[in-house]
Amino acid sequence: MTSRRRGEALEQAILDAVWDEFREVGFTKLTMEGVAKRAGTSKPVLYRRWSSPVELMIACAASRVPRADSVPDSGTLRGDTIALLTLAHERMRIVGQTALLAMLAEVSRDPEARHVLIAGLVNEIARTLGETVYARAIKRGELAEEHLTEPLRRLPVDLLRNEFILFGNVTRERIEEMMDQVVLPALRARGASV
Repeated sequence: MTSRRRGEALEQAILDAVWDEFREVGFTKLTMEGVAKRAGTSKPVLYRRWSSPVELMIACAASRVPRADSVPDSGTLRGDTIALLTLAHERMRIVGQTALLAMLAEVSRDPEARHVLIAGLVNEIARTLGETVYARAIKRGELAEEHLTEPLRRLPVDLLRNEFILFGNVTRERIEEMMDQVVLPALRARGASV
């Protein structure tokens, strides 16, 4: 007799099922029924937490964004940010430009889904940037809290996301250019010693 999954174990099984279903059928054919069947659960269980396949896919994608412990400490703000953006880009490529564009099209019609997308994807990467990369830079003296305006906190993530949406692939060289030509000059203009 197998025990019934609950809490984090059930959520992880559902998110894994979303990922497997997405990879097999694609974003436009992702259904609550297909995910429930693959996860070995019921649609009502899914609907208690997520209101649509879009929300399921956003939650799945968010669960795969880089976490703080996955960002190596290079010893510099530049190096740490490039490492984070490289990891984030790898995860974006796995989800795919087409799926990301489909999610954006879907959430453009639904303010609640838009909020979920921003909270789940954009804010997760920005949180890792702030709590890990910027925190290290502040501790090293490269940066002070007053140098970071809200737009500057998100700038590296926003640049990466926009490049990916427009072009589908962002090379390491392009990530370095974004840092050297946009992010670091913007921080220096605010007084940072990066």
